Amino acid sequence: MKKLLTLMLITTLISLVGCSTTTKENSYTADTYTGTGIGMKGPILMDVTFSEDSITNITVNSSLETAYLADPAFENIPKAIIENQSLDIDTITGATMTSNGIINAVSDAVNQAGGDTSILLENKVEIQAQEPIEGTYDVVVVGGGGAGLAAAISAAEEGSSVLIVEKAGYLGGNTLVAGKVYNSANPEVQQKAEIDDSLRIELEGYLKEDPKKYEDYSEIVVTVQKQIKEYLDSGESYLFDSPELHTMQWYIGGSRTGLDGTTIKPNFDLVSTISNNALETLDWMKSHDITVSDSTFTVLGALWPRTHATFTTENGSIIGTFEQQALDLGVEIMTETEAKELMEEDGKVIGVKSVKSDGTEVTSYANGGVILATGGYAANAKMVAEYDNYWGEYVTDTTKSTNVGTATGDGIVMAEQIGANLVGMGYSQMMPSSHPITGTMTDGIWGSAESQVFVNSEGVRYVNEYAERDVLSKAALDQENGLFYIIGDNDILSNYEEDVLINMQEAGHIFYADTLEELAEKMGVPVDNFVNEMKKYNSYVDDNLDPDFGKSNFGDDKIDKGPYCATPRIPSLHHTMGGVEINTDTQVIDTEGNVIEGLYAAGEVTGGIHAGNRLGGNATADIMVFGRIAGTKAAAATSQ
Repeated sequence: MKKLLTLMLITTLISLVGCSTTTKENSYTADTYTGTGIGMKGPILMDVTFSEDSITNITVNSSLETAYLADPAFENIPKAIIENQSLDIDTITGATMTSNGIINAVSDAVNQAGGDTSILLENKVEIQAQEPIEGTYDVVVVGGGGAGLAAAISAAEEGSSVLIVEKAGYLGGNTLVAGKVYNSANPEVQQKAEIDDSLRIELEGYLKEDPKKYEDYSEIVVTVQKQIKEYLDSGESYLFDSPELHTMQWYIGGSRTGLDGTTIKPNFDLVSTISNNALETLDWMKSHDITVSDSTFTVLGALWPRTHATFTTENGSIIGTFEQQALDLGVEIMTETEAKELMEEDGKVIGVKSVKSDGTEVTSYANGGVILATGGYAANAKMVAEYDNYWGEYVTDTTKSTNVGTATGDGIVMAEQIGANLVGMGYSQMMPSSHPITGTMTDGIWGSAESQVFVNSEGVRYVNEYAERDVLSKAALDQENGLFYIIGDNDILSNYEEDVLINMQEAGHIFYADTLEELAEKMGVPVDNFVNEMKKYNSYVDDNLDPDFGKSNFGDDKIDKGPYCATPRIPSLHHTMGGVEINTDTQVIDTEGNVIEGLYAAGEVTGGIHAGNRLGGNATADIMVFGRIAGTKAAAATSQ
């Protein structure tokens, strides 16, 4: 991590430390004071030490900010404040709220020390562009999230020289704040689990489907029906799954009709490439120090228990581990560097023009190819609303997002400027279970999809909680203020430490009570409605039948063991399905249907894979499978 932060300092301090054009003297009561500011996830406390005339030291006292994402802000901004004796400091790209929280905490400490914050704001810091930077590499990767890192590692392992250009002050993109879940059929793991009655009934239902209605997926449906029949005839009781079932459910989950009456369906070749390579890629992740759970579950909106948890022992995120491996392989990384333009020569993409946050121009040539891995545009609500063909009045320019702030569609715009074809741009996904204030997926409690119970402000259920995310989001948006509560009992709460639960309760992120009656009162919902609804739901679990909303999988999870909790949630923008068109080699396709030589793309910047709705857990499989392919293909093109 020290090596990582050193490289980040090289690329970010240039935009923060600058030179102060005016330096007015200040006076303080010398001592150390603890200042408080508000970051993305809550209070940030900074210990600030003063001499009689200057700030001499700033350290973090406590913070709830996301580890790794906030690291550059905590590392760089205090240094810049001390260096310039100024609060006129640029924020870290992609960590604006954390940056402002640090600056405000220092300002609070200045006030406590008797200093004048207006003087520190008047000490303006002049940011100066440096001499232009130019370099040549085999592969240039634009975007340092999960897809970009998978591509960079794969290309470097093929012997290529690689540069990652990243707009934010850190690597990770949305992968850093995602749920770290990965969908794949995994017979070795799933055959150790028991199938429940509701899932068996669902399989039996697939046998009644007419393959013809699945169009170009019809052959896959025939194969799945044969697999299911053989499984049921065998009398086995393990959890059935296969890449073909994954592909079929991908079609079911992604096929949608737009507001204009047109239909969109997942690209069969791209989907089958992922589902057939997902397990091998999961093994590749394991070989690169990623820990994978030895059991599967159903993440919200996944439709089947094929979801794997992925994490690392270092910091819980796969990003830190992947970045260190990239550095060890010699990959060069430039953060705070925004790609602006793809360079072409004789119809081939030969590099990228970028600009660092201080205005320094960067020109990066690529012998083998440029890989776009810039993510989607769910943090750009205006862009989502402009293209929207699905949500209508539900999406506006101010709709909240779960995404990091840099997911604004830059790569899509650059690719379109050189003739790339865009597909599925009218379709975005909302995450139903987002924080009511921030729109993020943080600070709440919920379990596997089959165990979740949703109630509205009247204390009653209103949807099948095992449905796809767009179904869940639309149903929630139709409730009062778009607000609902995820209900859990001790089965879920037992996974959390008591102090964590208390902290979340005190911060207003959850309601926590020993009885259902007490929980209803804290939520402000009608007590009788809520208690009766939980009794009714528990009877549905017993009968394995939901006559109200047709929930197909309950997981034998009742809400009947105190203590209980309720997490308030609203939908917010989460994933954009539209983007540049690619083939199975990740080559970008132009508006005439031809390959754009030298340009590859992987991850959420691409379109056509998830069509109108993405199944939960499919994104990580997507970015890893196609990230690896992109890196390998671009590296191979270097020698051609």
